[in-house]
Amino acid sequence: MRFAEVGYRDCPWCKTRNIALNVQWSRVEQADSGKQRFWGVFTCPRCAGAVLVEVKPATGANLTSYSEINRGLNVFVMKQVPEDGNRAHEIAHLPEDVEGFFRDAEVVLGAGVPDAAAVQLRKTLEAAAAHKGIRERTLVQSIQKLIEDGAVTVDFSEVLHYVRKLGNLGAHFTDEKLTEDDVQRALRFTAQLLRNLFEVPGELELLKTASEEADAGTE
Repeated sequence: MRFAEVGYRDCPWCKTRNIALNVQWSRVEQADSGKQRFWGVFTCPRCAGAVLVEVKPATGANLTSYSEINRGLNVFVMKQVPEDGNRAHEIAHLPEDVEGFFRDAEVVLGAGVPDAAAVQLRKTLEAAAAHKGIRERTLVQSIQKLIEDGAVTVDFSEVLHYVRKLGNLGAHFTDEKLTEDDVQRALRFTAQLLRNLFEVPGELELLKTASEEADAGTE
């Protein structure tokens, strides 16, 4: 692809698919060893998030160090920083509705609405508990039941209540405003919880099945 086409990608911040990122800066950098590396900075027109992309010329281009990259240059994409946001919190074996609430939280947080993201994370907890057969009258009771049933450890209790409280703040009118840092932390906590609830058991089940099939094949 041409360097000008590198910007057509998913935004890792607001999760908009295949959007045309704007080229803000490009440069051929020269290492002490003489090796050249090629970098471009792009920004999302929707959320203004910045994305750093390293490329490599498709052919042996002899470009001047510290110059801009020609937009018509044919290149291969080597890496992106930050990585695709859809992979940043990739969690295997998530039930569809749980994943829906969690991904919605990522989208609205990327769009700059932490209150709405906090509410979606709270819904994520409720849906996750329901998939474990826990449908208590309140989320507090559901969290306690998750711990009592051994679905999560006691160490997660404080994390779960933190996410729950942010969700309550996001859903009701108060003078307290949630910050993006608050909700980013809750997002990371929730991702870790979902891995413990669904990804780890799911992977163990696959391992068990593979082991049983291997044993059957040796009989």
